[in-house]
Amino acid sequence: MLAWQKATFYKGVGEMNNLKSSEVVRINAHMAGTVVDINPSLIPGIHVRKGEELLTLERMKLFYTVSAPCKGVVTAVMVGFGSRVLEGEILFEIEVHGR
Repeated sequence: MLAWQKATFYKGVGEMNNLKSSEVVRINAHMAGTVVDINPSLIPGIHVRKGEELLTLERMKLFYTVSAPCKGVVTAVMVGFGSRVLEGEILFEIEVHGR
């Protein structure tokens, strides 16, 4: 992410209505856990569709799938397969392209 770009922390679907094109959204972990599945194409520069499943977190046999909240381009990926994350930790960033 470039130093002058503003990033928004994504907290829910309702916030997506206020986003502008080219705005960077940070996707956080909703729970602590381990990345047990990751979309093999999840690398910076790929285009994602709204609702596309990008990774799965697991904690005590509870699985949580993280999907793209908007259409855009992945600008950064902070985790990989097997990574342990804390609640609120940034997983990846998406630059918004339309809604």
